[in-house]
Amino acid sequence: MTADAMIRTAPDEKPARSPVVSIVVPAYNEGEVLEAHLAAVAECLEPHRARYDFELIIVDDGSTDGTYLAASRFAEGRSDTILLRHERNRGLGAALRTGFSLACGTYVITLDSDLSYHPAYGIRMLEALIDQEADLVLASAYMPGGSVANVPWQRRVLSREANRFLSLATNARFHTLTCMVRAYRASLIASLNMSADGMEAMPEMLFAALRLGAKVIEIPARLEWTAERARGAARLNLRRVWTHMMGVLHAGLAYRPALWLGVPGLIPGLLPLIVAALLLLRVTPTVFAAATLAVLVVQYASIAILAGQATVFVGKASVARRHLTASHARKSEGASQ
Repeated sequence: MTADAMIRTAPDEKPARSPVVSIVVPAYNEGEVLEAHLAAVAECLEPHRARYDFELIIVDDGSTDGTYLAASRFAEGRSDTILLRHERNRGLGAALRTGFSLACGTYVITLDSDLSYHPAYGIRMLEALIDQEADLVLASAYMPGGSVANVPWQRRVLSREANRFLSLATNARFHTLTCMVRAYRASLIASLNMSADGMEAMPEMLFAALRLGAKVIEIPARLEWTAERARGAARLNLRRVWTHMMGVLHAGLAYRPALWLGVPGLIPGLLPLIVAALLLLRVTPTVFAAATLAVLVVQYASIAILAGQATVFVGKASVARRHLTASHARKSEGASQ
């Protein structure tokens, strides 16, 4: 961690109970509200300390406001808290890597510092991870049972459509691939080799886990913004939106390159646009017929390719599930002997 500062209040010689759970909370320009939000996280963890030994890792990703001071006030005197600081803003993926590098837990939970998802989902994901013998659990606002509240419509549309596109790469097995509220087995994180610095790190890690044959599950969750955050985010930063969307496209297409061939089939207005352009150009009837026929062929071929890829993916997923089931069965037999 070059040019980073760290405060570690936990003594190195403290004996750890099993299992240890690391809670990683990246923060960027959360201001004075961060201290109250961290207190809410700690309060949510308190009833479960008899079963788990928690460590809380806060990563200030180069904030320019009072975020670091607020986190410092919270961490002061707490034996379970680690506070780190990036000298400059490096992005969500970089902040997570920094947090992961110091996590000592068998399980790792990532929570958002603005509490768009209630911290209680951290415990729900942890229990699902253990009870269902999963490797990764996703909090999902877009799966059946999930919900979204008080998010500006522009951002809701962008988020939902980005997740719909990424979901195609998984044959709609997962509905929310961009959310950072998750629970991991630490052994999986060590194998992911994540490199993205921005928000595209979230689909990158998920796709890497799927390539490794990890067992990934979703639980329904409620994404809810405060009125203050909704007002502050009313105006979109077009540059950030473009960067994020390009990152999403790259992540999905890198995982399933065949989606390139299906992109034309996903544009329902392509044919009318081509027709309008041809009419404006006053092309001959022969050119008009040939061009519209070509567009139809490309779109139907794209849809057919997508369907074929989905069928292949279903077959591969079925094989992977059988292998995972057999692996869990062998583990259970070994434990019983």
